[in-house]
Amino acid sequence: MMSKNTFDRSILKQNRHRSWLPIFNFQALLLIVLLSSTGAVFAQNLSYMVPELRMQVYVQPDASARIVYDITFANLPSGDVIDIIDIGTPHDGYDLNMMYAELDGHQITDIRPSEVIDTGVEIHLRDQAISPGQEGTLHFEFLMPDLVFQDTTDGELASLQISPTWFDGPTLVGSTDLWILIHMLPEVQADEVLFQDVPFTDKVIFDEHPVAVWRWENGNVSGENLVGVSFPQRGMTRVIEQSLFDITQKWLEDNPTIRFILVGITLILFAIAFFRFTGGTGITIFVLVAVGLAFLMIQSPSSVLLALPVMTVLVGLSEYTLSKRKKGYLPAISQVEGGGIKRGLTAPEAAIILEIPLNKVLTLIIFGLLEKRIIREVQRTPLVVEVSPEYKVASLDSVKERRKQRLAVAQQFGVVVRSYEHYFLDLIEEQESEPIHKISFDKSMASLIRSTADRMKGFDLSDTQDYYNKIIAKAMKEAKSIGEIPERERYLDRHLQWLLLDDDYPDVLTTRRYIYRPIWVRPFTSSDRIGTPSALPGPSGASYGGRTSTTDVAASFAGWTQNTMGNMASAITPGFLQVKGAGGAVNLGGVDKVTGDIFKALATSSGSGSSSGGSCACACAGCACACACAGGGR
Repeated sequence: MMSKNTFDRSILKQNRHRSWLPIFNFQALLLIVLLSSTGAVFAQNLSYMVPELRMQVYVQPDASARIVYDITFANLPSGDVIDIIDIGTPHDGYDLNMMYAELDGHQITDIRPSEVIDTGVEIHLRDQAISPGQEGTLHFEFLMPDLVFQDTTDGELASLQISPTWFDGPTLVGSTDLWILIHMLPEVQADEVLFQDVPFTDKVIFDEHPVAVWRWENGNVSGENLVGVSFPQRGMTRVIEQSLFDITQKWLEDNPTIRFILVGITLILFAIAFFRFTGGTGITIFVLVAVGLAFLMIQSPSSVLLALPVMTVLVGLSEYTLSKRKKGYLPAISQVEGGGIKRGLTAPEAAIILEIPLNKVLTLIIFGLLEKRIIREVQRTPLVVEVSPEYKVASLDSVKERRKQRLAVAQQFGVVVRSYEHYFLDLIEEQESEPIHKISFDKSMASLIRSTADRMKGFDLSDTQDYYNKIIAKAMKEAKSIGEIPERERYLDRHLQWLLLDDDYPDVLTTRRYIYRPIWVRPFTSSDRIGTPSALPGPSGASYGGRTSTTDVAASFAGWTQNTMGNMASAITPGFLQVKGAGGAVNLGGVDKVTGDIFKALATSSGSGSSSGGSCACACAGCACACACAGGGR
């Protein structure tokens, strides 16, 4: 065993003149070391100083290290007796039979695993206890396996990081003359020893081997003081090899707080991906999977390293997929299985339950009002409309009176004004000169969503969706089958909104022989099924038969409709709308979706003294980390 006098400061001074070497500005790559801060457990009235702490680490060829402490404790007169000293160890692979301790030259034989720090030992001083007002120096040495690692920055180098044990801040008084020495193997040259992060105070030659030295004359030992070295593997018969995965896993094992944070992030990503794919359904399945996933990740740090990137990819995949999809969002509407099909929905209302992009829904509403001549086109591109004079009611203060007036006018012309259309008409009349895409229709769209959800109560959602999908498919099939142009145009006039719900609507609006022009841009005739004489004429172009010019194609209604739909997206807040539903404000998805949570909210709306201490954890990324964790007297 090594005696207390192994460390001889005078010998270091004698050799210093022939051993000084430049300090290299070297920092190991990918070294991340997080040590959980903690103190050892101390008696309630303990108060002491640590005037000097000397730690020596002797690198061994088999990747182990012999650690030698000389720690002076000065017990203050007001403090309790120090009868137990806790010393943290780098990990729990120590062997009590390979430990030796003495206090002021008197051997201490009672060394046990510590009961108050997670990783370390407790040394029972018994009759060598340090009384109040007295001072004593503990000499403690032990062998620790598996402390020298392959350096991740250079495969030819070995690496070791270590921190001396530290002490409970509230009971510790004053500063410490702190020394840390790492003894290299004789095969290593002094100028080959490189520091990691914290520069050396000195490098010396001692007993024909180099020693890296750090010293803080007014040091603080109430927390970790981590130092590290990289050196050639000459003389080593073994080093611990670690992959980046191993390093990160060890880091997570030794830092439970970080692990819990990453588990939380993983679960959030899982929730985002799950509900994006399912449209807000399957909450029970989500909870079961999330609980199982959380338990697995807490128990196995390696699973965090796998789950976190997987969830990140899933979120990215879900966002990419949903950005490409135009429908398929299944609203979580509270429905009655077998409740039957909800018939009689308008095209915009059907578009809501089919989760058609909201900019297309808005286009349907505007086109519907144009068809009924309730509004009229002022400018084609960008689209500007105005409320037809007969329907202007801005002079009426009461909302009820305005709507009553519109309904009376509509009855005269034989058209219907839907309840949700009033919201859109109010905005258009208020901002008459603004292009449609610059008017914010958030509240109007929220009203439509709310009313549609209300109308779906008591009906079967999936059956209703199938019903309207069939209506759209049938309309498209019949439109394609009609060969005679006058008959085709009459059919398109009657079913335009349903046709626009099909992704392939341009195929029936523009053909080699025919370009459709909607009813509101054609001069009004008595054959028009709805409308008023105030409709504006549209641009010139072929409507019936004949040869189609390039200008006709470029100005075709199908192409213009696509551009208009794209512009409509800016008329709905890209972020979120706020809809008042059950339980308060509920988020409504952006312009390309309606989230299931909204539907659920809207559709269901109706009604010897005590001691204190902590844990000891040590981690090293990219090298050996031999931190000796919190310890102290008690």
